[in-house]
Amino acid sequence: MVHAWPSGIVALVPVYNHHLAVGVVVAELRALGAPVLVIDDGSTDGSSAVAEQAGGTVHRLHRNCGKGEALRTGLALASSLGYQHAVSVDADGQHPTAAALRLAHAAGSPTTILVGRRDMQRAPRVSRFGRWWSNLWVWLCCGAWVGDSQSGLRAYPLPNATRLAVRAGHYAWEVEVLVRAVWAGLSVEHVPVPVLYPPDRISHFHAARDNLRTSSAFFRLSLRRFWPWHERLALRPPRSWRRILGGNLDPAKTAQACALGAAMGIAPLPGMQMAVCIALAWRLRLNIALTVLISNHSFGPMLAVWYASATALGLRLITREPLLQAFQHIHGQLLHAHGWHDILIPLKSCLAAWLLGCVLLMALVAPLAGLAGYLVARVAQRAPRSSP
Repeated sequence: MVHAWPSGIVALVPVYNHHLAVGVVVAELRALGAPVLVIDDGSTDGSSAVAEQAGGTVHRLHRNCGKGEALRTGLALASSLGYQHAVSVDADGQHPTAAALRLAHAAGSPTTILVGRRDMQRAPRVSRFGRWWSNLWVWLCCGAWVGDSQSGLRAYPLPNATRLAVRAGHYAWEVEVLVRAVWAGLSVEHVPVPVLYPPDRISHFHAARDNLRTSSAFFRLSLRRFWPWHERLALRPPRSWRRILGGNLDPAKTAQACALGAAMGIAPLPGMQMAVCIALAWRLRLNIALTVLISNHSFGPMLAVWYASATALGLRLITREPLLQAFQHIHGQLLHAHGWHDILIPLKSCLAAWLLGCVLLMALVAPLAGLAGYLVARVAQRAPRSSP
């Protein structure tokens, strides 16, 4: 059985007017060897002094801003202090320190948020329904079932958790951060934990105001579900234009860029080849300039050559007509065309053959271009560089 608190992880305790319980929580965490960071959310009952006496490091907000702001501040502070994870523990004593220790030992991935899924078999039905209802809305907003979206016992990876643009405050912050984490490509996993409800437990959850805030957050997030793109960009290191245009030229990436460019130059996407090519190169982190350059092999007169080749290849497979004869037939129609009308007639009659031929040519040309790019990059990589 593991007893020691792992290094690189801080226990984060947001507190607001819990002077009767916060001292016990901090003392028990300190007894496990955990560094404890207490964020006092404008308490007026002396909670800061009690937490300091128990061994916690206290950061006090100038006024009561809500649990969400306390957690946001604590995560940012923990990240600036060099911690890799922060385990959030409520100050009201409902989370056994053994459960916090379990999450601390389970935390390790920089891309995973761990949520303590509380055992609520003895909890009131309204509480169990509230958790299920909240979980359902989180699933609708991001497609992940997080286990217990209302649990305050969590392990947050740093600094990734601080980069999520959570807009909600108070208790709604805890549900929105899970949604935005999934949008950003992080995983949310839940760990079963026990829960305690002390008879003198004080809750600052306001049924009307906080449920309204959470409902508003869910409504906003559900509308945004299908465009979480900026969240993914937020977790990626910034890339300068010089790095975008001149980077990613190792042999493997060069081969991929050449293969993609060669395929996109033939792709049956009239008028959209360039835009799709740039978007895919950006998404796959390939060299955009090289990818676009290679895609221009279909520029000008070569466009007609590739069209005729693709259509002839498709006709060969569909009609069994000899390849050279099919090529000469289609190419002759294009050469003797007197306008767009004469071009569209063979295009319409051979549309299926053209689409099939384009797919086959893409599959043939892309590997060849990728191999050529790989060999050139390997030669360039091994070439000796003269010293200045």
